[in-house]
Amino acid sequence: MRGHPHFPMDAESDRYRILFELGLAFAAQSDLDELVQTIVERSLTVFDAEGFSLLLHDATTDELYFPYVVSQKENVAERLAELRFAADVGIAGEVFQTGKMIRVDAAADDPRVLQPTDVLPGQETHSLICAPLSTPRGRIGVVEATNHHGGNPFTDDDLELLGALAGSIALALDNARLQAELRQDRDRLSIELVAERRDSARHDGFGELIGQSPAMVEVFELLESAAAMPIAVLIHGETGTGKELVARALHDTSPRARQPFIAVNCAALPESLLESELFGHRKGSFTGATEDRIGIFEAAKGGTIFLDEIGEMPAAMQPKLLRVLQEREVVPVGDRRPRPVDIRIVTATNRDLEVEIAEKRFRDDLYYRLSAFPVALPPLRNRRSDIAILATHLLARIGKAFERPAAKLGVDTIEYLEAYDWPGNVRELQNELERATVLAKDGAIEVAHLSTRLRARTDNEPAEPALSTNDLREARAAFETRFIRRVLEERDGNVTQSATAIGLSRVGLQKKIKELGIRVKN
Repeated sequence: MRGHPHFPMDAESDRYRILFELGLAFAAQSDLDELVQTIVERSLTVFDAEGFSLLLHDATTDELYFPYVVSQKENVAERLAELRFAADVGIAGEVFQTGKMIRVDAAADDPRVLQPTDVLPGQETHSLICAPLSTPRGRIGVVEATNHHGGNPFTDDDLELLGALAGSIALALDNARLQAELRQDRDRLSIELVAERRDSARHDGFGELIGQSPAMVEVFELLESAAAMPIAVLIHGETGTGKELVARALHDTSPRARQPFIAVNCAALPESLLESELFGHRKGSFTGATEDRIGIFEAAKGGTIFLDEIGEMPAAMQPKLLRVLQEREVVPVGDRRPRPVDIRIVTATNRDLEVEIAEKRFRDDLYYRLSAFPVALPPLRNRRSDIAILATHLLARIGKAFERPAAKLGVDTIEYLEAYDWPGNVRELQNELERATVLAKDGAIEVAHLSTRLRARTDNEPAEPALSTNDLREARAAFETRFIRRVLEERDGNVTQSATAIGLSRVGLQKKIKELGIRVKN
């Protein structure tokens, strides 16, 4: 047994001392990367070898890879950092498969010695020893020492020491892995909790995705078609139309419904933080990165990520997102090893991305990836028939939030709500109803409780006078007039389509239009 600068190895007790000392050193490390580095560097010295490799097993791909390499040859670690190979190749693969140690005295004469599993780049392997890393949860990799500095092959004592040391290494690695998994679970739960709180606030603010108008029925049909398929969905709509609600509805009706749904506003995060938030980062990769942290893509494992305001994504981030879509993997900031991710990406924008592409602000290849299944959300002014039912639903939620009975809407008030164009869409309607609820002391929202801008109707869409009659026929005629006008407006004056929607024949609707004096636009 060869000597060690600190632990002379000429006695059995020295071997136990080395194992004990190294075991303590390994157990003291809880950071996986720091542990691997300590293992390799200390073992390289103990075995007086030119190279020492620790190879870990990726159960997902059934591959072995080098998490860290020490060699006297330049650029070896860099060249091996991204290298992976099947877990049954070379000496390393045989040791991993069989669980038995192997010593090779003349590598040139042994056909099992293969590059790069057992031969480091730029290094001619003469001899090697290899031992499995076994834990109660199974084998997790192998350790391998190559070329003794003295030029002689490794001995049986060396192989025995490597086998004993491999036991301590495996336990330390398993412990560090477990702690890393616990940290990842903590990070994932933290991200999910923040997302749920944010989503809960937004969800309570918008109510549910509600609508019976033809425009919304079409949206529901599109969502039903897209929900079961892992296709990329791009939601386009004006601010306040409920794009996040559509994304959540898509998630909730998909096979991923039991997994996380995490929403990210690309415009709300500064460019310097966006990559770290999405992909995670490694300890020391930038100022303030005091520990490894997974990103949102890994936290949403198996679920859905909703990227709102995708048109605001910085140009530098766009190719990185494209890589995620193409390769289904992410690379944390400060890392070189990609990590596979299983997520569905749904995006949304209020911008015309084709214009953004023409003006070189958005990548066309990313756009085509994101817009495989586009969904256009209609503004509230194009689905006025939904306003009354939507307002009633929002008032119920507002009443619950304000801890008071839900306010009621008068007939005249509904007319005003339906006549307004709602440039802020559902969000503006929500704000208007909250304000009116506060003002309506008796629980009945009247026209006077509405804001000045809402009551100021435009000249080309005058408000119909409030109905002041007790005559049933007049009331019915007034209702039919408003109803038919709204249906015709939603269909751009198409009488045939409007008749089908109402449940009348075309001739029957034309008769009603003439009877009520309704003007149909050409």
